[in-house]
Amino acid sequence: MEAIEQPRQYQRRLQTGILIAMRLMLLVALPLEGIQGYGDFRHFFELAWLAVDGGGGLPFITHWVEFPPMFPFISVGIYILAGGVEYRYVYLLALVMLAFDAGCLVLFQRLAGKFTSAGNAERVGWIYLVYLMLPAFGWWTFEPIGVFLALLTFLFILEDKPVQAGVAAGLGILTKLIPALPLLGLWAKRRWKAALTATLLAFMLAAIAVIPLFREGGAFAKASLQAQFTKGSWETVWALFDRNLTTGSYGPIEEHLSLDAGLISRGNPSRIPHWIPTLLAAGVGLWLFLRMKGDIGSLLRIITAAWCMMFLWSKGWSPQWLAYLIPFLLLALPLREALVFSMALMLTSLAEWPLLLSRGRFDLLWITVPLRTIVLLLLTYVLAKMILNPESASKGAL
Repeated sequence: MEAIEQPRQYQRRLQTGILIAMRLMLLVALPLEGIQGYGDFRHFFELAWLAVDGGGGLPFITHWVEFPPMFPFISVGIYILAGGVEYRYVYLLALVMLAFDAGCLVLFQRLAGKFTSAGNAERVGWIYLVYLMLPAFGWWTFEPIGVFLALLTFLFILEDKPVQAGVAAGLGILTKLIPALPLLGLWAKRRWKAALTATLLAFMLAAIAVIPLFREGGAFAKASLQAQFTKGSWETVWALFDRNLTTGSYGPIEEHLSLDAGLISRGNPSRIPHWIPTLLAAGVGLWLFLRMKGDIGSLLRIITAAWCMMFLWSKGWSPQWLAYLIPFLLLALPLREALVFSMALMLTSLAEWPLLLSRGRFDLLWITVPLRTIVLLLLTYVLAKMILNPESASKGAL
């Protein structure tokens, strides 16, 4: 047994080592503009500058930010550590994201060992490594923190550690809200006491962190939490219906000092009331949840399907959100199907940003958005079939 385990450990360490080495070489080789690329590092730096040197004070307290509180305060800490120098800030932030991406790979390797054979685990590990090497889905944003917490939550669920799962999910809520979605796995296991414990703990942890911000910041804290929900639709089929051909970006950094700017709806109002897709997504999700089997494969697939339905339901879409779906997708489907769907989603996302939108071709959202939506619908259909009839899953799946 030990002789078999040693090559597996070598493969895992090799994959992690390659990821770290490639990122470090890119850091050394690329100019500052190349590291910032088409991502959000410049915006993060400006927000941190506003807080420390721009007279804006602390986020959530004297100005609003469009993110939950964890990353804005991490970013301020990195800014102070960098002495307010932009290139130092960018390099430090890139290293922090590399650490979380490496952590995502390690967690993925552990999860792959639970869901598939040793040979398949190594293969999907290499595929996920290739994905992580693409800066568009991790390095350009702070998404690796949320993905790490989502994978950690799911791992704790599989290991029957509801308290640890609740803590990880609570930190996920404080990072990007959606990393708490894997908590659905505990409810799917029909372990009601453990599920309730983890869920309450997650929201209690989030409340403990947010309530003081509301007490000190009041309206700015409220605007920070509402900003993403009030700005209208972007880069989805709902945005196409609304004729909102734009991204989810905000305006000048000075807007964050204005409460009105944080709460105004941007773009055209919704033509389709959002309660319609909400009821549809909730109905399909509940139908699958009630009919799923209790096996570990169905548990993984119901969470993966939930990611898909959430992205289909959402008014907005950002290409880096794919980072949450890909690791679950690679484990939930047979290798061939996983490759097809992941490649289709990555290509459409890269075509959307940075290929088209960075060049001002917002008119071509009419091509990329429907393509991505069709892929997500097909993926949801395939997952639903496997959830309702696990025996129909390919022998190579799990």
